[in-house]
Amino acid sequence: MECPKCGTDIPEGKLYCPSCGYAVQIVPDYDADLEDNLDSASSDIAGTVNRIDVSDSTTAEYDIDATTREIPMVKKDEASGIKRKNEQNRERTDQITTVIMAGLLLIVLIVVAVVASKSLSGVSFIPEQAVENAVTANMSGKNNKAADEEMTEEAPAGNMDETVSEDSTEQAPLHNWQLVATPASGSYTGPQRLTVTVSDNAAPESAEFKGIIYYTEDGSDPDEKSKVYRGDNEMWLPLGKSKYAFRFMDENGNMSDPVYLDYDMGSSGVCTAADAANYCIVNLIQAGVLADVYGHVIGSLGTFTYEPVRMVNSGNGSFYVINEYYTDPGGTPKATGNVYAIDADNLGFYRAKQGSNGNFVFETFF
Repeated sequence: MECPKCGTDIPEGKLYCPSCGYAVQIVPDYDADLEDNLDSASSDIAGTVNRIDVSDSTTAEYDIDATTREIPMVKKDEASGIKRKNEQNRERTDQITTVIMAGLLLIVLIVVAVVASKSLSGVSFIPEQAVENAVTANMSGKNNKAADEEMTEEAPAGNMDETVSEDSTEQAPLHNWQLVATPASGSYTGPQRLTVTVSDNAAPESAEFKGIIYYTEDGSDPDEKSKVYRGDNEMWLPLGKSKYAFRFMDENGNMSDPVYLDYDMGSSGVCTAADAANYCIVNLIQAGVLADVYGHVIGSLGTFTYEPVRMVNSGNGSFYVINEYYTDPGGTPKATGNVYAIDADNLGFYRAKQGSNGNFVFETFF
């Protein structure tokens, strides 16, 4: 057998060409005697079936010509030719499809170029700025048109100044709270009492309003959980550096902006704050309260310490207010609640108490 593709002899029984690898389609040879024997056998079977007598049943007759079909034989050379023809048809179809798609793409590009050239006609530009100038001009026209339509639809009839004035009045804040603290932030010596007032600049002078002033002593923003400033209390600024922040909230929950204050308080009088603490210890030793200058007491392993916290005015004198703290061995200082005072001018020693109105009351210590 010869390979239909390259002509090489293919050994009997092989399905592929040993030279080019082509798959051989083997069609059996036509045998006339075998066909006659098959026709004779089919006739005998059909005759036998027609002679069968089935009672009470319909006799089925078979058409030998209808059941026996001739299968057309295809030679090997014709099969190879049909396969090559199919492959050629597929290649031709692919080429035609490619040409059609390329033509459509070319038409689209030509249309886009024509439209773009008409849109940009009359515009002078350098090639690199073509797209930028076209987009800018187009967007500018749209924005101007949209602005004109918006002005036409929204602008009310009447005087434009009157309209602006009415809008401004409606958008004005309902409140303009102002907090004023005295003294202002800064460095001071001697007693300084801190007071805070609040006003509403957006309301008439005769208007009355209610609210709460919150404050913090570390400079953080006050809120509803912070301390409440009470105007009848006397807030004496502490010695050294301190930070305050105040904020007002009216009865409707409207909050003002925080006001931040920084202070640096120094001592005044004939003695310093450190001297006042030492005078306090000496007086307590003389009174038998302390055993020594280290703050020991008989029957206790802990120690007492004394810290001047602020200066206050009372009558015509200035006083250092001194808090007492107790510390267990290895522990931390805890306030005992005892408060003492030293007169900054004559070094008098007093027991101090602060009343409900914030004023300090000084009693001579015996």
